[in-house]
Amino acid sequence: MDHITEAIYNVMYQYRLAFTPDGVQANLDLWRQQKTPLLELLRRHPNWREQELAVVFDLSEQRQLDRACVDETKFEMLTLAEEAGLTGERLEEFRDALDAATADYATVPDESRLPVIRNRGHIKCDAGMKASRIINRLCAKFGIDQYETERELGHGDTLHTARVKPYNAVFARLADALNPVRISKTGVLSVHPCDFLEMSAKKNAWHSCHCLADGGWRAGCQSYMGDGVSMVFFTVDDGVKEQFYRAPRLTRQVFCYRDGVLLQSRLYPQNDDDVRKLYRSMVQSVIARCLGLPNLWKTNTTLTEIRPYWTTVQGSLHYTDYENGYAALSLMKGYGNYGHLEIGSAARCVGCGRPYDRHNSTHCGECEDMCVCKACGSVVPKNSGHFLDGDGFYCAECMQPCSCCGKLLPREALRTVIDRRGRTNQLCPACEEAELANCRTCAARSCCKDLRGLLFCKRSRYTQVELEGQYA
Repeated sequence: MDHITEAIYNVMYQYRLAFTPDGVQANLDLWRQQKTPLLELLRRHPNWREQELAVVFDLSEQRQLDRACVDETKFEMLTLAEEAGLTGERLEEFRDALDAATADYATVPDESRLPVIRNRGHIKCDAGMKASRIINRLCAKFGIDQYETERELGHGDTLHTARVKPYNAVFARLADALNPVRISKTGVLSVHPCDFLEMSAKKNAWHSCHCLADGGWRAGCQSYMGDGVSMVFFTVDDGVKEQFYRAPRLTRQVFCYRDGVLLQSRLYPQNDDDVRKLYRSMVQSVIARCLGLPNLWKTNTTLTEIRPYWTTVQGSLHYTDYENGYAALSLMKGYGNYGHLEIGSAARCVGCGRPYDRHNSTHCGECEDMCVCKACGSVVPKNSGHFLDGDGFYCAECMQPCSCCGKLLPREALRTVIDRRGRTNQLCPACEEAELANCRTCAARSCCKDLRGLLFCKRSRYTQVELEGQYA
């Protein structure tokens, strides 16, 4: 079994989906046939990873200082000061010091602001001190951080009233707005089959209608996988460097490319314009580098003008975000005759391999719930076997209970041992460790193993490991 097929099996096992080797192979055959032009193009990029079938690069995003949020939360802080009982001169002193700390909309206030902060706020502050730290000192000096009030919390049956300190939440928002953050990520532009299957993974903190667990358009993963133009662009934590389909996605969107035409669809989980522009520029750069042409593009988002550049293939079962106001189309300047994007494909059932029409399923309605045993490769009904979390599906013939605890495990995971009556038993790793370790209750515990104490100890049910002879 090649590594791509094995990876698809692992995804199927993770979601406890029915499938057969023929169904998986039909999807893979279509993928190989249709994605060949994209694969040949992207392989020209210096950051191409053949094992991952993706262009991979380091990506850092900068969250800029948010002036609007500074103004809003500063107003909230002043309102909180009034609620906390500040009036008259005390309120004016606090207001003047807070204004001085935030006047530059900077992480660190200009030194010229410090005399006002010291005189009006009655606090010590040094040059180079962050504005958020100064504000926290101010609020402590004027007692705002200790102010409590009653608030309704929860909803429905859990609705209740409790005393809270509202300062913490307001200060956190103001501090975040004043402190830009650099976030390191790994960016991936992929055509790997599993990156389409996991385009909305259940392990994410978010997921969309293409999630294989419960999505209403889960067949869309196979539709995108089987066309000749679609790629998945996504980001993962900076520490993830391989097997990206196994990692939670931080962001994700679909790009489609052919002959100088690049379509960008919706960005998940939030369709932020600035992030979309960043990702689009990165993919444009990848395509231009692979083509060996200048990275010059003209981008348009007016649907009536860009709509003629694509067609959704008949029988496709993906959700067409790009038809619903999320499309941005880029044309490479000077390319010549622009191509036409044929997006999607008739999804193949992972059971029989034939096209089907159920957008909320990975297989057709005629296929039985059959699954492939991870141990022996047999195709058996799902209800006649067992799924093990984080592992896979095993048929009944390949499963056996532990002689000690009764837990069902694959036969290969059990250890063969001999009990005190000479009978063969199968123990799971946990029971083997617990039952064959010296019990540490008598004076011989330090040399129990060397003396083969388990052969004679009344506390022991088992005497030796047959396969390795640890206690023989």
